Amino acid sequence: MTVLVVGVPEGPELELLRSRIQRNPHFRVVSHAHTPDIALAHARILLPDITVLTLSGNLREDPAALDVFQGVRALDPPSTVVLRTRNGTTTTDLDGITAHGAVHHVRAGDEEALMRALRAIGQRRATCDPDQMP
Repeated sequence: MTVLVVGVPEGPELELLRSRIQRNPHFRVVSHAHTPDIALAHARILLPDITVLTLSGNLREDPAALDVFQGVRALDPPSTVVLRTRNGTTTTDLDGITAHGAVHHVRAGDEEALMRALRAIGQRRATCDPDQMP
């Protein structure tokens, strides 16, 4: 499955995140972007299966992150989103968004939670037969 990483600047954190994701041979980071306009441009061209979006604050209070979130969810097919929040960030604004399973929430730095979310997405996609959908 292809993965777009958004919201992490070039440097050690990005490299660590990329290596964690690609440790599983079923996931490949195809691109990364730190700014919303580049993220959406990459998403429109690459149509990633999964977008890992790192938030610096609350999603609804960050118009740039919200634009990326809405943009990747509006793709055809929509990208599944893993929202990574920094420690200390409140998540009350994510309650309604993550309820449907197409959006997962993990804390930045929680490698096990990230991998659980990616595996859950992969399993859901593997068992979905598009020919059987209404």
